[in-house]
Amino acid sequence: MANINNKFNGVNTDVLNSALNSIKNQPEMAKATFSVKSEWNGGFSVTSSIKDFRMGSQTIHRNTEHKLVFDFPGMLLGQDQGPTVCEGCMGSLAACLTQTIVAHATSMGIKVDGINISVEGDIDLRGFFGLSSDTRPGAQQFRVNIKIESDTASKEQINELYEIGKKFSPAFDTLTKGTSVIIVKS
Repeated sequence: MANINNKFNGVNTDVLNSALNSIKNQPEMAKATFSVKSEWNGGFSVTSSIKDFRMGSQTIHRNTEHKLVFDFPGMLLGQDQGPTVCEGCMGSLAACLTQTIVAHATSMGIKVDGINISVEGDIDLRGFFGLSSDTRPGAQQFRVNIKIESDTASKEQINELYEIGKKFSPAFDTLTKGTSVIIVKS
């Protein structure tokens, strides 16, 4: 499965196998806690920062702090400094589906040549602005179009990868099955 550099589908298979074995042998290491800190920039602009996270009882320190800026488009009174949160959510869903498919394809020895995902979502802004009590403030529907390319995989393997994406993607699960959210006032 691995080439000279122990890479397959751009993934270091030695590291992948080591991580899978660690999680199998130490289930507590499978429990990860990620955190995001967000700060209002004025107007509708918000910067979210992401750095360290926990796996089991260990804090994992990243070398780089990642920042995401969210805003509204000018048409909706924003300054268009970044995507809307809904667009960020759709991008996260597409990225998570892609990562899930790549991880499983790699562990199954299926070579993937390309994955392209487009997501389109509908939101009724009357819900966000509180103009209609009959309208949810969140997205009403996301439509996901996935194209997996492989010169060597069978049609059955490709179809299995589509199903694996839906079954094991954390973002897909979170969006379709819901997650408990607790708000604490500081």
